Amino acid sequence: MPPALKGEGILIETWQWLGLLVILVLGLLIDRLLRVVGAVVAERFLRWSALTVDTKLILDRTRPIGLLGMALWWMLTVAALGLPPDVIAVVAVAIKLVATSAVVWQAYRLVDVLSAVMEQRAERTDTRFDDLLVPLIRKSLKVITVAFGVVFIADNLQVNITSLIAGLGIGGLALAISAQDLLKNMFGSLAVLMDRPFQVGDWVKIGDHEGNVIEVGFRTTRIRTFYNSVLTLPNSRLLDSAVDNMGARDFRRWKTTLGVEYGTAPEQIEAFCEGVRELIRRHPNTRKDYFQVYANEFGGSAIEILLYVFFEATDWPAELSDRHRLLLDIFRLASTLGVSIAFPSQTVYLRSDEASHRPMPPVPNEVVERSAARGVEAALMVLESSGNAKAPLNDADGA
Repeated sequence: MPPALKGEGILIETWQWLGLLVILVLGLLIDRLLRVVGAVVAERFLRWSALTVDTKLILDRTRPIGLLGMALWWMLTVAALGLPPDVIAVVAVAIKLVATSAVVWQAYRLVDVLSAVMEQRAERTDTRFDDLLVPLIRKSLKVITVAFGVVFIADNLQVNITSLIAGLGIGGLALAISAQDLLKNMFGSLAVLMDRPFQVGDWVKIGDHEGNVIEVGFRTTRIRTFYNSVLTLPNSRLLDSAVDNMGARDFRRWKTTLGVEYGTAPEQIEAFCEGVRELIRRHPNTRKDYFQVYANEFGGSAIEILLYVFFEATDWPAELSDRHRLLLDIFRLASTLGVSIAFPSQTVYLRSDEASHRPMPPVPNEVVERSAARGVEAALMVLESSGNAKAPLNDADGA
């Protein structure tokens, strides 16, 4: 060895400083190499298992592997430099801290890769319960990893674990007393997980709030409102409030009123009501065993006909499409029968006393039956002209 390298430097000799520099540079190269190799191996494994995960995600999550390899390289080579015991002690603690931190970091990163794989598997299932379970598992594993990581690092740094745990126990008791809301939120998330009052994507009403469920976490549940904002509710609300799951409905109810002018003949009203019933029977997405169409009220400016019907629709856009189709058919039916849809108005009638006391003749049953048959015939004409003709599923009359 050249004499110049044996000269005294700061704390250690010059050649030892050069050796540390070479070991450091080679460690950085090993770090980079192991990161690339780990990413390639992980990507090939996932491709072999028919799972697709973003390459950047894999490369970021395998970075601690290179850090661990670099720490092991330092640990094996630094001893060959013959450093003084006090310097070796400091360097050994630093290397051990890097190595243990890399192990904990890698475990934390693997949770993200595992959750990405679980999310892909959940997308292949019919149930949406998996979509609710995966975020909870991911957050639980991260909390457990961090807790064990702190203990693992403290143990490698020769910290007294027993006294640390005892101190945490006493502090944890005080923390639990002051963190009752946090515990209630955690119990709320467990209640959602066990009772399954809703799933991710369901339209729910919780108290005064409603929207589609985005995510259920340990502390909060996030809901996308119909204003496209994100509402964050504490899970403790789920224990105290009634949850109305609108997404679990088999049918979507629609109750409205059709107003016809007061000058409409009773036979026309009967034909119109029966025609609307026939339209409901032949609609592809209505409930056929229960619906109501009857003249119901004498309104301020119209004879009000109750329309009470259920649609078999998976979401609101589908329901609107079904309403749209039925409403257009009803308008065509009214036009065919000569029934005028009323609008808010006021009409003043002047008539003599003699005309006002003239009794109305009774309506024969034959007239009512002919009116109903005329309504069915008009409904069939409307369906044929609009291209929506379809045979009824059963003979239910909605009564």
